[in-house]
Amino acid sequence: MNKVRLTSFVMLVVFGVYAQENNEDVTKVEVVNQYEEVEFFEKNEIRLNALDLIVHPALSISYERLVNESNGYGISLFANFGDNNTSYQNIALTPYYRFYFLNRKDFGASGIFVEAFSSFSTVDFDGDTNTDSGEFQFSMGVALGKKWVNRNGFTFELFAGVGRYFINRETDDSYHPEAHGRFGIAIGKRF
Repeated sequence: MNKVRLTSFVMLVVFGVYAQENNEDVTKVEVVNQYEEVEFFEKNEIRLNALDLIVHPALSISYERLVNESNGYGISLFANFGDNNTSYQNIALTPYYRFYFLNRKDFGASGIFVEAFSSFSTVDFDGDTNTDSGEFQFSMGVALGKKWVNRNGFTFELFAGVGRYFINRETDDSYHPEAHGRFGIAIGKRF
């Protein structure tokens, strides 16, 4: 009877140790598969800036190409459909480059980011949208923001920045600002 108990106890311990080793192998495989997914995260993203729709009204669409989980570059198109009381810019094309920090590795290119941008735009400093008095302006600037990404690839981001105009024309008494803001509450989708 003692031999049966001893044999049963030994078999349980051996099977328990074997099962434990087998579970560790499965866990290691899952971790390896998780890291393999990082290399294949979605590389393209398109966004709509909801803040511009509400404030101006204007349409601002952005496309971003993700280089890796820490870098991305893209371009934004801004078109102002309202009066120039809220924005001097009529149309702006803004290329940018982003550096992501403190991001989660499972989705990549998320978290806090710093953005360097330039802007090529037509502006109306006199506020008259009925005339073709738009001037070409070039600016460069920086922005700071945060991006969140869910499991389905939908994104939400907040950002704020400032750029400085480099073409300064003082031909009349009208006001010509030397800087402009870049703000956004954007929603998007990765594909």
